[in-house]
Parts: sequence; structure tokens; C-alpha cells
Amino acid sequence: MRKPKIARALVATALLTSAVTVGAAGPSHASGTGPVSGTGPGIAACYDTAKSVTFFTGSGNAFWPAWGTYATTTSACADINIKPAVTSSFKVCFERTGSCNAFKSAPAGQWTVIASGVLDNTKFYIQRNSTSSVSAQLAY
Repeated sequence: MRKPKIARALVATALLTSAVTVGAAGPSHASGTGPVSGTGPGIAACYDTAKSVTFFTGSGNAFWPAWGTYATTTSACADINIKPAVTSSFKVCFERTGSCNAFKSAPAGQWTVIASGVLDNTKFYIQRNSTSSVSAQLAY
């Protein structure tokens, strides 16, 4: 039985998309289910853009950037990655939706995806589940 041309084209597209996705795996494309590991040019490019930051304290949990401001994602990473100086939990809040994801634990000295599949030019801030300040590296 012969497959119609459209079915063959769809299968070919699906296979090509799968190959691209598998080839791009790494911290900037990780699932966000735990600490990130891996190698490849996508990972290096994402981490090469990492910024050293300090989470500010206020009347509640510590946050970054400064109260009332937002950071903006770039094309360097598909996810928001953090490497804190001490083990902490973080959540990401988005300006457009006004919502936040759940707190996620990030081990000290390890890269962890705290928001995955974030579009370029998305405005966000990060909140720490603690009132004390902490330093970290962010790649987004």
C-alpha cells in the first residue's frame, strides 16, 4: 500500500524536527526536571552569557532584579538557568501573564533550569523562597 505524498512529507518533517531537538539538548533546552548536565555548543553559548547577580531583600522573599523592574530573555538560551552560591528555591514570574511558576530547588554551585521553553524578549523576575539575599549566576 502506497502512502500519499502528504503523509510521507509529514513523517519526514517529524523526523527532521526530532533530530534537531535531540541535537540541541542541553541546559538551554533542558526539560527543567532537575540539575542540568551535558555538553555541546548550545550549552556553552548559553552559559557564556551568564551574569553574576545578587538577590535583593525586601519586606518579603528576596528577588532579582530590583523591585518593580524586569529582566528580558535573550536568544542565547531557551530556558532560564540559575547557579546559586547556596542551595535555594526559586520561582520565575512573568510580566505578560502576571503569574509565576512553582518554586524549584537549585543546588549550590550547579546549573538548574528554573523556567523552561521561555520565548525570547520575555520580561521576568525571579523570587527566592527566603528573605535573605544570595548571589548567583543567571543565564537566560
